[in-house]
Amino acid sequence: MDKNVDDLSWLWQKKMVKKAAIGSIACALLVFMVTSPWVIEPLRESEAIVYVPLTILSQQLNQHGIGFASDREIDWYIQILKSNQLADSLIERYDLAHYFKIDSSDVDAKNQVYRKIESRIAIDKTRYGSVSIRVRDNDATRAADIANDIVVLGELIKKELLFPNRQESMRYASSLYKQKSIEVSNLEKSLDSLMETPRGIKKDYLYEKMLTLLNLELQELTSRKGLYELEQKNFDTPLPAAYVISSAVPESQAIWPKRGLLMGAGAAIYLLLLLVFEIIRRDNRKTI
Repeated sequence: MDKNVDDLSWLWQKKMVKKAAIGSIACALLVFMVTSPWVIEPLRESEAIVYVPLTILSQQLNQHGIGFASDREIDWYIQILKSNQLADSLIERYDLAHYFKIDSSDVDAKNQVYRKIESRIAIDKTRYGSVSIRVRDNDATRAADIANDIVVLGELIKKELLFPNRQESMRYASSLYKQKSIEVSNLEKSLDSLMETPRGIKKDYLYEKMLTLLNLELQELTSRKGLYELEQKNFDTPLPAAYVISSAVPESQAIWPKRGLLMGAGAAIYLLLLLVFEIIRRDNRKTI
């Protein structure tokens, strides 16, 4: 019976050390070869960083046009960037269904493309209040282009989403102004009719009452006119665009696979299996 069975001195025997060294190096080299670009096409990551501006123009004016969005507006902006509407634009622009080799005749084809896009694109709010847009792709240039296009497409979708409500707000202010203008015009005509008598201008209690009412209505008309003009200017003014702090650029270093980490893991797994195998083998020899 082996005298070293009951202790761990066998771990440091020359034969065991040699076997562990050669095996771990061989496993690391095997992983290195398997993860080479000729076998696994590496993924590269590009990142664009933007700050979301205030959407409400009146607040932008108060802050001289350089206001930054609140957390709620940032979350809303991120939802736009993660929306299927933006994903559809990317699918069409980059022919992603063909790129990901997804059969368009499959009933679940659209969802498969969405899941692929979701696995390649990460959009998050940073601790500094900005929005990080990270895109992974086998082509470094494509990754950078997609990240930058997400910013551009996000702005277009934002404008399209807000346009109907902005237009309706302007139309509502216009209708209020026009309605009050008609009321004032009718009131002026009624007042003129009271003044026109065979004996000249007639000023009585009814006339004074209507004159007071006309002055109040003129004030309201002026207020509504100011509101309408403000809404018109807001509608004609382009929405504040996102502040692009850092545009995405092609990155030469691969983000995946992490060859060094995988090589170390391969060597560690080999050593663990070797240790387990050797312990079992020695236990079997001890029981014989």
